[in-house]
Amino acid sequence: MPSHLPAPTPCIPAASRARVVAPYAHTLWDAARSAGLEPAQLASLLGRPAIGEDDVSVAAYLAMLQAARDRVGPRFGWMLGQQVKPTTYGVNGILLLACPTLGDALQQVLRFESLVHDLGRSTFTQSGDEVVYAWRNDCAWHAAAGALTESVFSGIQTCAQWLVGRTLSDFEIEFMHQADVPTVAHIARVSGARVRWSAAANRAIFPASVLAWPIPQANTALMPLLQRHADALLQARHPREGGIVAQVRHCISGRLGQGAVKLADVASDLHLSTRTLQRRLLAAGMAYQTLLDATRHELARHYLGSSAMPIAEVGLLLGFQDTPAFHHAFKSWQGQGPGQYRSGRRAPA
Repeated sequence: MPSHLPAPTPCIPAASRARVVAPYAHTLWDAARSAGLEPAQLASLLGRPAIGEDDVSVAAYLAMLQAARDRVGPRFGWMLGQQVKPTTYGVNGILLLACPTLGDALQQVLRFESLVHDLGRSTFTQSGDEVVYAWRNDCAWHAAAGALTESVFSGIQTCAQWLVGRTLSDFEIEFMHQADVPTVAHIARVSGARVRWSAAANRAIFPASVLAWPIPQANTALMPLLQRHADALLQARHPREGGIVAQVRHCISGRLGQGAVKLADVASDLHLSTRTLQRRLLAAGMAYQTLLDATRHELARHYLGSSAMPIAEVGLLLGFQDTPAFHHAFKSWQGQGPGQYRSGRRAPA
């Protein structure tokens, strides 16, 4: 590997918790089977007979990826990415179908990446007529790191082409790792991109005009799934909550992004009077404003820490009327502004 690669470190988060959702792992399983790996061998690496519906540990995913690469050769990483479909990304993939443009879809990929896998994290920047999509490989220490990175970029291109129904080519890709000459030539040929190796970062550089490409099958009626995704995230982080607190949190997350989330509206959703709802929350030891702030705070930290969504859009998604109001609220919760929080989260990487 090139000398500028970071020293071996564990995946982030800790290996005991790092995971890949079943649909994403299933794409690897199917590709490995097609490449000739026996189910028994894959099952031994996975630690169970089949993928099923449960998440797969990052360690198991990397073991299967390495075995498939050893069997097929160095081209397997890019080949794996060519097998993806929107459903590969779980419910997040369905959300892509609700986006009107490719730029909107890319924002959703970044927004919910942490709900798909813990293999790495994406960033997205635009400067003038140029857009840069970068991916930080959190498993750069592993022998299959190069194949993993190639699969991610191949998957992004494949999914983008599927969504817009046209070829995405004539752009640049930079990889941090090295590759043999046949692999270099193969990826350049099938991607239509200008590929550079041993670079300082893993990134794709393409014209900003691509972001405006329409998604013909866009179904904006699916956008409420965004709120249900937020609610699923909250339920996963607060599994022990029940009763009226869980019901109110569910209503709050469902209404975020649609303007102010008022107590009266939540009470109406629950078929309660405002006074009854206040009384039941008080009996549970929780005030409505406290619960609203906690829900917004939780989701704000998630979006700021794991996506490249602009701060202004995070504020709008969480129901703030303008960016200054979001800045003021977040600073009161966190003790620092959203920009400072995001910079601090990314600094260790």
